[in-house]
Amino acid sequence: MKYDSSYVDYVYSGEELEKAFIKEFIRFRKENNLTQDVFAQFAGCSREKIARIESGMHSPSLLSILNILGAVGYTIKIEKVNKSNKSIP
Repeated sequence: MKYDSSYVDYVYSGEELEKAFIKEFIRFRKENNLTQDVFAQFAGCSREKIARIESGMHSPSLLSILNILGAVGYTIKIEKVNKSNKSIP
């Protein structure tokens, strides 16, 4: 099977990806001027759940993340990592 060699073969660990996701989750909330409380109200969950996700104390299911982000008009997607951008967000 041929693959596009412009993409990196490096595999990120789950821990690295989780840290990057949490960082983006917090950035998203703050860029949209949402407190944890207001974000939780939109998402239909508790502020404590948002806080636990952001602190890394809770690893939510994919369905939970989709419900939280979907409530404010967002989703997640799968992307390849380009060799010119080896770092994860």
